[in-house]
Amino acid sequence: MKKIFLTAVLFLSFFLVFSQAWAAGLVPCGGEGQPECQPCHLFVMLNNIIQFVFLKLIPPLAGLLIAIGGGMFLLAGGNPSTINQAKSLLMAVVIGLVIIYGSWLILGLFFDVIGVVEWVGWTEGGPFIVPCE
Repeated sequence: MKKIFLTAVLFLSFFLVFSQAWAAGLVPCGGEGQPECQPCHLFVMLNNIIQFVFLKLIPPLAGLLIAIGGGMFLLAGGNPSTINQAKSLLMAVVIGLVIIYGSWLILGLFFDVIGVVEWVGWTEGGPFIVPCE
């Protein structure tokens, strides 16, 4: 029963992720009603991928893992090994989020300090946005 549930959750998760990726329009050119692809569209696509991962993929997955950890705490029933598993899961999620978003912040600051912002024409939409003509 556990394997069936896990398989169903994974299948549903992958379906939701890929449907979001399809709807997000990660590739900004070459489609119907879109301009032809140019080299600058590579940077726009990279920005779209980064924005999708950091803003649409990681937060729901982190929320799901936090909910699972909280559920493990509630359903532990005083079992020390389950409580330790829940603590380690929650700690891993928090540490992972700090590492992911901390590195994003540090790299953004680094690129800003060395002047990449002016070089590639970043806007407020995020890194790697190069105006395509």
